Amino acid sequence: MKRLLSVAAAATASALVLTGCGGSGGSGGAGGADTLRLGVVVNPTTWNPANADGGANTLFYQALYDSLLRLTPAGDVAPGLAKSWSYNADRTVLTLKLREGAKLGDGTAVDSSLVEPNLMSVKSGSGGFAASLASLKSVTATDRTTVELHLSAPDPALLYNLGLGASYILPPSSLKGDGLTTKPAPTGPYSLDAAQTTAGTKYTFTKNTQYWDAASYPYKKLTYTVLPDDTARLNAVKSQQVDVISGKTTMIDAAKSAGLDVKSAPLDMQGLVIADRAGKTVPALADVRVRQAINYAIDGAGILKSLDKGFGTHTTQIFNPKGEAYDPALNSRYPYDPEKAKQLLAEAGYKNGFTLPMASISPYWGAFEPVFKEQLGAVGIKVKFTTVQPADIITSFSKYPVFMVTWQTAKESYVDVLQMISKTSLINPQKTEDPKAESLVKTMQTGSDQERAAAGKKLSAYLVDQAWFDPWATVNNSVTIGDKSVKFDLQTGNVVPALRFFSPAS
Repeated sequence: MKRLLSVAAAATASALVLTGCGGSGGSGGAGGADTLRLGVVVNPTTWNPANADGGANTLFYQALYDSLLRLTPAGDVAPGLAKSWSYNADRTVLTLKLREGAKLGDGTAVDSSLVEPNLMSVKSGSGGFAASLASLKSVTATDRTTVELHLSAPDPALLYNLGLGASYILPPSSLKGDGLTTKPAPTGPYSLDAAQTTAGTKYTFTKNTQYWDAASYPYKKLTYTVLPDDTARLNAVKSQQVDVISGKTTMIDAAKSAGLDVKSAPLDMQGLVIADRAGKTVPALADVRVRQAINYAIDGAGILKSLDKGFGTHTTQIFNPKGEAYDPALNSRYPYDPEKAKQLLAEAGYKNGFTLPMASISPYWGAFEPVFKEQLGAVGIKVKFTTVQPADIITSFSKYPVFMVTWQTAKESYVDVLQMISKTSLINPQKTEDPKAESLVKTMQTGSDQERAAAGKKLSAYLVDQAWFDPWATVNNSVTIGDKSVKFDLQTGNVVPALRFFSPAS
């Protein structure tokens, strides 16, 4: 992932599939329940988690490496190599107690000397988790099983990010040089079988019997096969050539009709980012009434029903429905009302409308773009699209005053703050500063649990009132589809389940 997750990565991750194709392996094949075969559309560009993203890639890294903390299916922080944790009074020192006597998959004894080089490697790396460790100032091993993480400021998202993928532990010697670019240093439940692996096509993993938590991983063998075609993926699970796929909302109806097990959960905020809140390139957007008019002009509930097939929750706010900042009462704030939009535009001095430049990125949002053009045009806002290539999605954010995103959200609302309104966020490219918002964010960062929850809801209400965004849905882009041979749970906050959430049904 990045926890600063790129839209491109999120879209790619949504297509990950877990498969057991063919005759030898998978719960229904000759390999029996000993083998789980996963078909993926992503190829790891590096085996170094410090330079990697999450999303669908997590299944590669969870096979090879262990982490200090983990997440439960509900998105709560759980023990990993660290069996317990605690903060000091001002929450600037996080103390982790490591498991005594535990061994990594390569036989390495777990001790506190492993922690500092790995966390600092992630912090200085080029991967998506580097930003999630921005508050980490230093790491101190106080004894063989105790380590202190010293922070420059309280970070409510730190534990969550450590569990999501920022704390994989590798032998410190493997972190030197660029060896991890092409060859992993497995310390987790599995090792890569190079002889049975063809990079870019198929990856085979075999179980590490020395691993301390081997019981949580029931399969002796994994294969990850690259299968990018969506139709082929769904047909494969329907025909029982695959066990499980992590799919898309567009597959749900067909999968249910075929009698498959379908699980889905809210994951991605979908909507428009009104980035030019200062009116630098489009002066009209500096007026809150214009931003509110955009919210009234677009039929978000209709988009959810027609284009997302109803698989999601209609919303006007950016936070995940399971997060503490989420307030269901806010979701009635902007009903579809073109006349109200026209009224607000007239009051703001734009009775005759204005022109709004937007990026057209058809492989991802081509179905949505005609809706924007028609509905905004109906109130006088003339959308002028410029074609942008998918590879340029992220760079386009800084070039357009308004842009669409499908952006991963988290159960921990402060993660969403860092992702979407922080001055370092990719989707706040113009680095909006607002004293009231910043005050509420500060309380979320430093306050008690009760104060943080109250400040989060106030922040959500303020963002909705100021119309920094035009969200219309939290879509159920965490979709897993399977037959009855494999049991699985979803992972709240990620597009794919954690590897340990899969087991044979019998």
